[in-house]
Amino acid sequence: MIPMKGKAIVLLTTILAVLGVLVIALHAHSSPSEVVAIEIRNSTGARILVKALYPDGFREIRPLSIEGETVYLDVSGLRRAWGEVVERRSYGGEPFIVLTVVRGGKVAVHGISLGEKARSSKITIVPSYRRLSQVNASLGQSGGTSRTSSSDDVYEILENSEERTIPAVVAEVLNFDRNSWGQVTWGYLQNARVGFGVYVFLNGELMKVGTIYLYSPRGGSVSHAAFGRGESVYVWMNFIYRYERWSVHVNGGNFYEEYVFVKGFEPASLSWGHERPPNVMPAPVSSWKLAGRYTSDTITYPYYQFSLNELPSDYFSIDASGFVSALSSEGAIPGVWPGNFSIDVKYKSGNMSAFTFTLDLYGERGSCHPVFEGLSKAQGKYHGVPLVAFRIGG
Repeated sequence: MIPMKGKAIVLLTTILAVLGVLVIALHAHSSPSEVVAIEIRNSTGARILVKALYPDGFREIRPLSIEGETVYLDVSGLRRAWGEVVERRSYGGEPFIVLTVVRGGKVAVHGISLGEKARSSKITIVPSYRRLSQVNASLGQSGGTSRTSSSDDVYEILENSEERTIPAVVAEVLNFDRNSWGQVTWGYLQNARVGFGVYVFLNGELMKVGTIYLYSPRGGSVSHAAFGRGESVYVWMNFIYRYERWSVHVNGGNFYEEYVFVKGFEPASLSWGHERPPNVMPAPVSSWKLAGRYTSDTITYPYYQFSLNELPSDYFSIDASGFVSALSSEGAIPGVWPGNFSIDVKYKSGNMSAFTFTLDLYGERGSCHPVFEGLSKAQGKYHGVPLVAFRIGG
């Protein structure tokens, strides 16, 4: 039998527990919403579907409303999900959404990164329509106003998804010169934003639809990775690659969207070696450009130096074809994807660089050394994307 004093303590404890639950519930309910307005020009009569990229992958979301050509979305839960994932994983990210706009047998897919400026200003996009060539039934055009995924005849289903954590080369120096040696460094600035391209395979065409910005609360670096005469060096890091196949249904017809993107990276995994391990995806070099022919005046001072800020672009590339090829061999990807597929990495925002890289090359006094810079095949562009890849001689 419990004494009266004990009963009172038990009762008080129960009341406090209930009050705690109520406080949490009220706080969650009262959390301010974040509504984003997106104007989609030339979308009158179109069917509009919206996907949001959560830490576990894309999810279809329902707009709050649509007025004319403007869609209103509540992304407070999406932003909160990315904020909370940092506590459990080694990376976080800024909210990212994809709009699929179907109009008169044509489709446009547009990705939007919702940074801080999205909180206070309307976003305007102009869809770049492409005619749908592979549709199971006719996708007609509706009446006078746009309609979103809240309509019963407009929806999308995630049919398959695959995810792999794979190390990929971020920098390499291929040294075929017996009279040359040097060292490299590579580092990541803690919490700095890094942009990764998001790609969709649609109508037999691979397109970049946008850029998702990720960050890690953990830094990482490779210091003084030295290589000797005729010796190469590789630097690599783990990336979390993801593939998703969506079936999009509009007005009784359907087509497929297949996405490949990086949803996380692990700076703490940075490693280097004089040979590339078999499980590490190579740098996606498609061509080499002569940087110059350099003469070494002394063995104590570099004849060639390079830092990441000297790249002619805010982007470099990492390989994704190894990830896609592995899924294709397993039967996870039904179609035939383009070869030499790489993902753009935006390492710089304004004057801030998320990654640092330095290269110092030395040689015997009076020796001449041709140095080449690597380029990757750009997706949907007519010029190559720079790589942190170099070749000496060869």
